[in-house]
Amino acid sequence: MVQFSLSPFERLAHTRPVLDLIAFYVAVDPFLGPPSNLVSLLLASRTVHEHLCVKNNPHLYSDIFRYKFDVAALERRLSPTWTSASCLANELRLRCVALKYIRRGRVSGPPDRDALWRSTKAGNEQHLCQWANLPQWALSAVALRCLPLRDYDDLPPDPEGTSLALWLLWMTSKRVRSEGINPCSMVLSSVSPLLVRGYQYPSFFAPDTHFYLPLCDEHDTITAGFSGATTLVSSVYYCAHQLQLAVPPLTPAALLNYLVRREARQDNARLHPQVADLPATRQEAIARGISAPALTQEDVAEFHYHTRTHFFNNPRSHGGRSVSETLDVEWFRLVSCHDLWDVERPLRGIVYSLGTFAGNWSGRMILPDTQTHINATLDHRIHPNSVQMVQERVSCRFEEHHCLRFSEPLVAPLCPSGSGGEDILNAWLPRNTRIRRKANGLQIFDPNTGKDTWYETYCPDRTQPYSPAACQRLLNESGMGWYRRSPSASAADDDEYEDYVEETLSGVLDIIITGEVSVCVEDRGVDLIMRDNNSLSD
Repeated sequence: MVQFSLSPFERLAHTRPVLDLIAFYVAVDPFLGPPSNLVSLLLASRTVHEHLCVKNNPHLYSDIFRYKFDVAALERRLSPTWTSASCLANELRLRCVALKYIRRGRVSGPPDRDALWRSTKAGNEQHLCQWANLPQWALSAVALRCLPLRDYDDLPPDPEGTSLALWLLWMTSKRVRSEGINPCSMVLSSVSPLLVRGYQYPSFFAPDTHFYLPLCDEHDTITAGFSGATTLVSSVYYCAHQLQLAVPPLTPAALLNYLVRREARQDNARLHPQVADLPATRQEAIARGISAPALTQEDVAEFHYHTRTHFFNNPRSHGGRSVSETLDVEWFRLVSCHDLWDVERPLRGIVYSLGTFAGNWSGRMILPDTQTHINATLDHRIHPNSVQMVQERVSCRFEEHHCLRFSEPLVAPLCPSGSGGEDILNAWLPRNTRIRRKANGLQIFDPNTGKDTWYETYCPDRTQPYSPAACQRLLNESGMGWYRRSPSASAADDDEYEDYVEETLSGVLDIIITGEVSVCVEDRGVDLIMRDNNSLSD
């Protein structure tokens, strides 16, 4: 009897797929921005509202989320308990709130926090940049947090927000050449103090004094190192769960924003007149009998006009993957690296892509005037922007060598000073280690054990990155390959420690990086050996 009192349209609520489909197509057109057109439909009547509200119909809003946002990223990074219909419906609401907040263009310290975090995870550049105008908002967010440093403050008033705003600015800085003189100057003057006093801010997720991570219970304190302040930790509400995240390091974001704007200014700047005194090319220098000149006009012009920092979302760095896939490693670092003692990290995935360092690199270093920098460090009354910084070219060639699971990795020695941690001053390598380069790898003698061990050279541009013998042995190893650890049936949805994501067993126990670095000004090469303490998912 009640049904006959309803209008024909209201009766569609009892034919669930029909009204749901109508609501879905109303919500996703237009694609960009929140599903604002759905509001009129929800106001049609109480019956329609009762049927279409989030509480009674989370699957509808979950479908809207899947259409508008990159749900594949969530499914790669989170377990099924985080991507249920009710979780995605809740996340849709929060993302729409953040998009509207950003679109209004206002920046206001603590109220920006949720929008800053959610922008780094929103999973759809179109909504943020085309609808919400994120680039301009990020520029304003940086100005709000960094410009007070002109008043000689030692630290930004909101280090968490400053870091997030700088990373968002970097990720949206594709058009710095059309940014305008005033915004560009504002960014340069804002981030320059963060570079001059970079030692005050986090640069890495873990102190360099500790090679073995996570720390065991016997380490009740963290040994202070040379990598800046301790990483900040934040708690955010994400997909209807509380999630602990490491705040991304501030200093690298400041450096990237600084470099791309300095380089943009060089595009139209003439070379110094004294460059004309140099040989035009290397061939001319040789013909004129000038032995090993430090620079030629060709070298200076190439560095000045063509050596450029790659912008974020550079297609050449994707390797056929989506943008969100290239950021999976960054995501897992934030999830996994907030607690140095946390052995059980259920949402942890791969935090280092094998072969990241391997290859030829060319770029620039920013060097401050030494004495002025020391003075500004000791006397905070000296404004950081008074420290002059110059650029030098640096070229590198790196190789990665991996200790695979059928070899014995080198043992990182304790710090000889007894202050705690491992010996970072010798790159976590035993003193008097002897390294011999051979075909396909390194033979390394460990003086502490009196034994040789083997590290395979990793070649990322080959189908089989190791030698044929090593690749075959890895394939024969039991337990290699992909696997999924799923939450138990009795696990509570809000129990993060029962949530696991898909991982891969890399078979890599340790990484040593060898290479050669040449500074163009001095025209000389320097051999170097480094050891990577990134935690691998094995």
